[in-house]
Amino acid sequence: MRYSFSFLITTITLFSALFSNQAFARSLWIEGDVLDGLHSKLYFGEYGENQRESSPGELDHIVSPSVSVFDTEGVEKEVTAEKSGNHFVIPSGKTVLVQAPNQPVDEIKRDGKSIFVKPYFYARLGTEGSMPLDIKQNGNKLSLYFRNKPLADASIRIIASNGWERRLRTNENGEVTFTLPGLGIYIVEAEYENNQPGEFEGKAYTREIHTATLSIYQ
Repeated sequence: MRYSFSFLITTITLFSALFSNQAFARSLWIEGDVLDGLHSKLYFGEYGENQRESSPGELDHIVSPSVSVFDTEGVEKEVTAEKSGNHFVIPSGKTVLVQAPNQPVDEIKRDGKSIFVKPYFYARLGTEGSMPLDIKQNGNKLSLYFRNKPLADASIRIIASNGWERRLRTNENGEVTFTLPGLGIYIVEAEYENNQPGEFEGKAYTREIHTATLSIYQ
């Protein structure tokens, strides 16, 4: 199936050196078919500000994103993301899921104290499959899950490429209803901070920061 629109894939907050100290600072996202109509572009930057990072540069901080594509029959296939200038080239599909779990542990500052965090990025195009932090759409309802459990009282932001945005909070079932002001591309962003310590590549951290996005076309 052919797509001719943009898909955002993740935002991350509270990253020193790589991210700013406020939520939804930067994101990964997909923009639809390019070249032969079978591929899309995966960007990193600030969607609402039309900011796209390049390689060499901050795009290189996105480590080995994995991409799964579902065809029109619902068959899933793992594919490769290839870095090219200010984006990754990835295949298109009925559903595309992007996960970037291999970012290194980073140090952030809160109230003058250092905290070591492990970031995770997720992004969705379409309705199939699942990811650890996931946003799904059913009509005018959005559902937010973490490890298949609804996230209650969580913040969700919807933004457009012209900078319009709306912030909502999920109910006890991890759901919100929404309306959009007009036709266009809208990116849904969510973040979840998990106070789960661990170790990655020999470096300890005290919590995880998960971010995910979903693209809506109206």
